[in-house]
Amino acid sequence: MADVMIMKEIEDTALRLGVDLSTLDLDSIRLPPGETCGIVSDDEEVYQEDNLEFESGFGNIVVVDNLPVVPREKFEKLEGVVRKIYSQIGVLKEDGIWMPVDPETDKTLGYCFVEYNTPQVYSLFLQCT
Repeated sequence: MADVMIMKEIEDTALRLGVDLSTLDLDSIRLPPGETCGIVSDDEEVYQEDNLEFESGFGNIVVVDNLPVVPREKFEKLEGVVRKIYSQIGVLKEDGIWMPVDPETDKTLGYCFVEYNTPQVYSLFLQCT
């Protein structure tokens, strides 16, 4: 397992090597696929919980957010676009898209649920994002 360094040690090492830490975009650093360099992921618990979701029956449902809010007459078109995009990842159930509608405005709420035939597709979805 990798040694843990405190920030002061990192700053001292960077100074000694002539590296200006303020110019580094730490979010842009990516490890090669499958390589951890001995670093334990903060998301390890999340990945373990995902496996539990597969067992409980919700592992094949994806929530799609930030959809446009549209009236009933544009509902089919929006559903078609969502179907076209998300069917590229895997096979959707026959009635696998559900878009809730606000009963007062009769418009969509800006999100939907996409249901795939198998939970394994959810794993593929995570790899695509």
